[in-house]
Amino acid sequence: MKIKSIIISNYKSLGEERNVLLLEDNITALIGKNDSGKSNILEALGNISFIHHINDGFFSKKNRYTNRNIVITVELKFTEKECQQLLIDSKNPKTVFKFYSSDDIEFEGAFSSIFNHDEELKNAIYYIEDNILNYFKVYGKYTTKKFIESIDEKLDRLLEIDSKIWVKYKKSLNEILEVLILQEQDMASREYNEECYTLIRHIETIKSKIKKKYKLLPVIYYRTKEEELQSIYNLDEIKSAIKTKKGLLYKFMVVTEAPLEEFIKAIESNDENERNKCINSIKEKVKYNIQKEFNYFYEEDENVKIKVNFENNCLKIFIKTKEHTTYLDERSNGLKWFLNLFIDLAYGNLENKTIIYLLDEPGVYLHVNAQRELLVLLKNLCNKGGQVVYTTHSPYMIDTEDIINVRAIEKDENGVTHIFNNAYDNKFNSSSKRETLTPLLKAIGADIKYNLGPRLDKVNIVTEGITDYMYFTAMLDYLGVEEEQRPYILPSVGAGNVNALVSILIGWGCNYKVVLDYDKAGVIECNKLIDSLNLRLNHEVFFINCKDKPLEKEYIRNPEFVESLISEEDKNKLSVRYEVNKTMAAKEFYDKVIDKEIVLSDETINNFRRLFVNLSIIE
Repeated sequence: MKIKSIIISNYKSLGEERNVLLLEDNITALIGKNDSGKSNILEALGNISFIHHINDGFFSKKNRYTNRNIVITVELKFTEKECQQLLIDSKNPKTVFKFYSSDDIEFEGAFSSIFNHDEELKNAIYYIEDNILNYFKVYGKYTTKKFIESIDEKLDRLLEIDSKIWVKYKKSLNEILEVLILQEQDMASREYNEECYTLIRHIETIKSKIKKKYKLLPVIYYRTKEEELQSIYNLDEIKSAIKTKKGLLYKFMVVTEAPLEEFIKAIESNDENERNKCINSIKEKVKYNIQKEFNYFYEEDENVKIKVNFENNCLKIFIKTKEHTTYLDERSNGLKWFLNLFIDLAYGNLENKTIIYLLDEPGVYLHVNAQRELLVLLKNLCNKGGQVVYTTHSPYMIDTEDIINVRAIEKDENGVTHIFNNAYDNKFNSSSKRETLTPLLKAIGADIKYNLGPRLDKVNIVTEGITDYMYFTAMLDYLGVEEEQRPYILPSVGAGNVNALVSILIGWGCNYKVVLDYDKAGVIECNKLIDSLNLRLNHEVFFINCKDKPLEKEYIRNPEFVESLISEEDKNKLSVRYEVNKTMAAKEFYDKVIDKEIVLSDETINNFRRLFVNLSIIE
């Protein structure tokens, strides 16, 4: 399952307006000034759980300005593959969870349907409801008044299992099972009790069914600090890690599955045979429980060998690749970061689950090249089915090939955090807009130096805004344009800023073309480009409808935009109308096209094909 959105109401600096965070299926980046509320957003998502107990203190951290109860609403959707496997209607893959308290988590939608369609589970629940209390009235041994009174509450939770999460289902059902099993053992020597056996069987079925369904829900992994595994640990550090049960060294030792005392004996045992036996045991377990699993997780071309040795009363950790062996701390920051993450996940038994990774300022201390390597590694996590949400101040942690994954965060004058789901929103506070968007602006500005962003090796197509970027990118994908043929789409912030952006591209020696809306603002900008920069219509400057010459009666009475290229038939396939919200309509179109969830009409295809031919993108 993927998280599509989260609504954070009244948690810390989040209020009840502009509190909706839309998540990409892969990576979502949060940018904003210090103290804008980015970390509060990660915290809100990181402290909830779909199946585990939520700390009661979480729901006490109300926004002081609104002083209303905290409610977290999370919308998820099943993937197309999951819909096929679970027989879910692919047109309705959505599920909405609402978190009101640590023990009040409601849901509705596709996840509910999985429970409703499971006849075996429903029959087992109905059997327990009809028979359990009557049974205990007859067979009361090992029961107490408190136990009997708790049965009603447990039955209520069972009957709500298709609409409410039951965090303590295993503990609660086991309490009943323990009594039934004791009674069954008592009766076994005297008589066979069919009713007792049937109750046990149905409760085991219910437990198994609930567990299987809850495992479909994603796990939220919230990493608040960067822990690093070191190359060398002395005996005192090993003993301290075992005693406190804290730190990455302790997690590393646990993940090896070697008895912890072996790490101590491998250093301080006076018996050489015992010492060597412990050392060999640990090496073998590192090889199979860490090295083997890490290479599956890392998925790079090189095979990474993780070696340990015990020398000079110390545990030493080495990395070997292509016959080159070095201490761990001498390897690339990217490899170390991924190994640290793997150990953290393996310790929590999370490495084979669907994970939402929440990372606060990942790679903040890494140099530029290492940050760019880290961005690639984050994409690898998504290739395994995960989602990544991270905060950053660094322009090098912004993927300029996919700027629609950037969300901007800022605080208003009352200290309330607002979420902007695209970085081009015109409702930004003008006084803080530049600082909020600094990572994105610097990413574009710094990219020429690192051969990213505006490209020297590609045609840069300058458009009026982010919606053009989404439509163009989606249609290039839909038409199967190969990567080497694709231009770089560079969105401006409105028609009036296009000439300034083009002037910069000319100064940088970039190849470019401009696409403008066929409206008054587009025509004015077209004339500016022709008059001041000597550009030519249908050579460097193009209207969205490929007109050779603007006619005032046309562009005033019937202006045309990128949305005009979409047929009415295809617009009706979307849930958001562009007249209501241009950006969200473009985003929905982009998502459906990229995810291959929409078949476009010939009219739409031909309109974009004509434009791309005019721009010499395709023939």
